[in-house]
Amino acid sequence: MRGTALRTGTIAARSLWTGVRALPHLARLRSASPGRAEHSAERVGVLVSELCAGLGPAFVKLGQLVSTREDLLPRGMCRTMRDRLALGYGLGSGGGPRRRAGSIASVERRSTPSGEVAVKTCHPRVRERLEADLAVVEAAARTVARLPFCRGVPVVALAEDFCAVVRRQTDLAAERAALERFASLEDRHPVVFPRPVGGSPDRDTLVMEWIPGQEDGDRHHPGPRGGRLLLTLVFEMLFTTGEVHCDLHPGNWWFLADGRLAVVDGGFTYALDRETQDHFTEFFLGMAAGNAEVCADHALAVSMNPVPPEAEKEFRRELERLITEVHGMTAGAFSLTGFIADFFMIQRRHNAYSRTSFVFPLVALLAVEGQVKRMCPDLNFQAVAHPVILRGLLARNRKPTW
Repeated sequence: MRGTALRTGTIAARSLWTGVRALPHLARLRSASPGRAEHSAERVGVLVSELCAGLGPAFVKLGQLVSTREDLLPRGMCRTMRDRLALGYGLGSGGGPRRRAGSIASVERRSTPSGEVAVKTCHPRVRERLEADLAVVEAAARTVARLPFCRGVPVVALAEDFCAVVRRQTDLAAERAALERFASLEDRHPVVFPRPVGGSPDRDTLVMEWIPGQEDGDRHHPGPRGGRLLLTLVFEMLFTTGEVHCDLHPGNWWFLADGRLAVVDGGFTYALDRETQDHFTEFFLGMAAGNAEVCADHALAVSMNPVPPEAEKEFRRELERLITEVHGMTAGAFSLTGFIADFFMIQRRHNAYSRTSFVFPLVALLAVEGQVKRMCPDLNFQAVAHPVILRGLLARNRKPTW
């Protein structure tokens, strides 16, 4: 308990000091000329990146995800954070890219008689540092749950499930299994995942194929088609494999010269159980069709608490209004962040909170929303999802032939 309090104080003090240093730059974002505003945004990005790096792996991960939200935050800030936190890698003695450094582990390129491999190794003491931060998150969740505004909200359950998934990132044997499951997607789309190499799974080390090209990813980017492919891949994970990837920031994917999308990390993932996957699939299918009744049926099916008839009636009426508002919107107009906030408030008013497993698919979509908006603002999320949903439903419901 004392260690958690000390860590909380350290986080608060460092964050406050960063806020003080960033305040003058934030003040110039609106009042300065475009050139000076861009410079101020970059300086904020530098300060926030230094804060995340200094606080440890959990905050680096948060910074990587924040860097994808150019649709919500200043572009210069996001791009600076992306370069420092998501795309940062060291140079080996040979002068080429030899090591990529992530929030949890580093990946080193090595030559073997059978070809080049990537050796992923957890950072020293990363589990200890991560555990300290997650203890702070869980303690904060217990405190927030006591506030009047959050009474009845499953804050503690959400925090515990989220922390469990984050802890699993340090288990490289679990990441190996996720990459092996993702490999089946290569048969349907121009994507590539690194194949694990070697014998039995190892919790501390993962050896896999080396996929080059990160430094040339921007040069080979296919533009709007790339945004569609990235979004389609996420939908395939959600609706067919059931393995949710919550960490598709720019440091974990890039485009190769042949047009394929390379995804090189499988650590921050969550395996949906069959029931949750079915309910989320039907919920999203209802959104794509503008059918609020279907959405309400499946949202209520995953509710943590029974909803009384009168509350259910109001829940359905409010959800119908929300689904009608967002149906058919393009990526540029549709805000998943706003939709989730509105959906949560409807749940809160009627005590119809979803099980935590229903939340992780939304986290996966939030991780790519900002990137897709930047690449192709005219893309319709729901239209892209529709054929993938139907294919996933068909595959799961197909009966064996004798």
